[in-house]
Amino acid sequence: MSTKNFLIGTLIGAAVGSLTALLLAPKSGKELRVDLNNQAYQLRDKTDHIRESVSIKGNELTSTVKDKTTAISKKVSEQSVGLVKKVKGLTSEIEMDSTANPVDELFEQNKHTKSDIQKKLEETKRAFDETESKFNTK
Repeated sequence: MSTKNFLIGTLIGAAVGSLTALLLAPKSGKELRVDLNNQAYQLRDKTDHIRESVSIKGNELTSTVKDKTTAISKKVSEQSVGLVKKVKGLTSEIEMDSTANPVDELFEQNKHTKSDIQKKLEETKRAFDETESKFNTK
């Protein structure tokens, strides 16, 4: 946001400065009109160049964001699928073991699963933080 404001301020300042210099210069009306026309064309060219540059940077940033978002979504999806498989595996193991108390078994398995889930969540959070820090530095 501050870069945008700076560029706008720079353009306005350049235009006002140029106009002031032209109006205060001791020239005839015809020479002044020619100079104003030249300055207007130069200003338009500079503005076009800045607009193109901003458009290119915006497209690059959009592409990077899409790529990173896709990668993060894929990683989260893979981790979610892995967790679902673990939970399904735990329930099927409990069902197969008829001699053990299912509540005690589930409680024991849940301790391990909880730490695994916590580790996966921390990994995901780190991935999000890394991606966010990369975007904030650009």
